[in-house]
Amino acid sequence: MLLGLAILSARVCVQSIGSNAQTQGLPDHMSKLGMEENSVVYSLGVGVQPENYMYTNYFEAIDGDPEKIRVVDDTPDEGAWISPIGLTAGRHVLPQFVPTKLRRGGPGIKRQPLLDVNRWEGGAPLVPQVFKDILEELEPDVHQFFPMEYFENETKIGEGYLFITGNRLDTLHDTLCEPGRDDQGFLIRAKKPEITKIVFSLSKINGHHAWNEMFIRRPGLRVSQVFGDALRAKNLSGVNYHSYRAV
Repeated sequence: MLLGLAILSARVCVQSIGSNAQTQGLPDHMSKLGMEENSVVYSLGVGVQPENYMYTNYFEAIDGDPEKIRVVDDTPDEGAWISPIGLTAGRHVLPQFVPTKLRRGGPGIKRQPLLDVNRWEGGAPLVPQVFKDILEELEPDVHQFFPMEYFENETKIGEGYLFITGNRLDTLHDTLCEPGRDDQGFLIRAKKPEITKIVFSLSKINGHHAWNEMFIRRPGLRVSQVFGDALRAKNLSGVNYHSYRAV
């Protein structure tokens, strides 16, 4: 009886991050559970502006040289093409030309406040400290976080990190995606988008918490339910969550 209650309690904790996670990151038992009890994978949209923002904000490098940033290893694999300058390929980048300061363009923070999660070149996420803290607890020493200062004209308005995913994985379910996967492993494009069904495999995810999906051609950040729920508990601005079934 007691064992059954303990298992039930663990499942509830995985599905809904409690008040401790809101103030101190994830409880110890949460990081150990990983994906075992999860049924969802999140695809994160970053730099998502509220509806009342009339114009788009953007970020430009003050220092560094973004055009010279290169991935450490652009060796092709069976998945989508890896651009040598790609920031969202799931491969680490060389730090030499990564900037440390970004200038925010568009309407100022009085009209359109700085978001918690922003977007830089090629869709690369700009994330806050809490994002880094939670992910580093779940998956230490896997991803890159480059410190960034944000400026409006010459005035510093905030800080965060350029986030580079360190996982490039095939986590799509082999048989449950619809209309299916082609001979190379990519999702088959449906004639009508509404009939597309993307399902992820927990066994392939294998305890990872943030990754680039190598057999989906459109870049995007996928995260585990444990990590995604922890982020949602923080009520961060500038990010949305699209959930997919994982079995």
